[in-house]
Amino acid sequence: MDIRAICIASVVLQTIIFGSGSAITKLAYESISPLWCMALRFGLAALVFAVLFGPRMVRGLKGARLSDWLPAALCMAVSYLSCNIALDLTTATNVGFLMALPVVFTPILAAIVLRRRYRLVHLPFQAAVVVGLYLLCSSGGSFTFGLGEFCGLLTAVSLAGALVFGERGLARMDVVTVSGTQIFVTFIASLAGALLFDQPLNVAAVQPIAWGTVVFLAIASTCLTFALQNMALTRLPSATVSMLLTGEPIFTALFSWGILGETLTAVGLAGAALIIVCVIAETWIDGRAEAAARGGEEAAALAAPALEPLSALADATTSASLTVPHLTPSQPQRAYERP
Repeated sequence: MDIRAICIASVVLQTIIFGSGSAITKLAYESISPLWCMALRFGLAALVFAVLFGPRMVRGLKGARLSDWLPAALCMAVSYLSCNIALDLTTATNVGFLMALPVVFTPILAAIVLRRRYRLVHLPFQAAVVVGLYLLCSSGGSFTFGLGEFCGLLTAVSLAGALVFGERGLARMDVVTVSGTQIFVTFIASLAGALLFDQPLNVAAVQPIAWGTVVFLAIASTCLTFALQNMALTRLPSATVSMLLTGEPIFTALFSWGILGETLTAVGLAGAALIIVCVIAETWIDGRAEAAARGGEEAAALAAPALEPLSALADATTSASLTVPHLTPSQPQRAYERP
């Protein structure tokens, strides 16, 4: 298995973890508010990263510029804050649809930030994924737009920004440092939000299932998934990663069915199938494009040594000169006479 396949598998694993986390988070909200759940989750994740990778992160930040890590970290913080607020204001199905829309926004942001050409071949698959997401999350029902939906849309835009700016930052920083900065900034933002806009945390009222959820979200759904996503961004374009992440609502629906008892209609299943087909097709097209580019580079590398002798011979021929004696008009033949 090549490194690209490993990166694709890591993003798929990330969607599975996110899907399970979305389902069990609903259980935690029965005894803890969304903002305090986020503050505890990212506080624990930041502690784990500090213990395991603290010195490495300090070394990585010493040679980095603020613009290398802060935009991605701020976008990630906004995406998590807005997502949790959206979950508290509207249905999980609507949030699931909206937070998967980075597949639309990421290529546009990549064209602006990374100066990457937007390939029209991806447009039909992105449009089809949006249709599939709607079918999956609404299951043929109505889709209204209010404050909760606005927060869900903000989640999609900010997550697209985190992917694009994260890809740019990973060109100068390692995966651990980029992931750690995103976790620490999100912790600061969520703690500030809880202290400013929420009631004081009643530790005694938090149920054991909520504490277990916080631990799972911190270790698996934060530390591990951030590392998986940023590792994938070192080899995959942010647009490809955003397309793969559209599988998250599928796993959310499956885990919600098993854990929360929610059901999925035939329309929802059709939407899930459409998403899977589009993700496979998009990944296959990107793989062919990357293989073609790699083949061109290898051909150029093989041709270069073969051209070097010819180039050297041409240079030698050009630089060589024939010395001809200078003849004056009064001595036309004396230069050729024997002494």
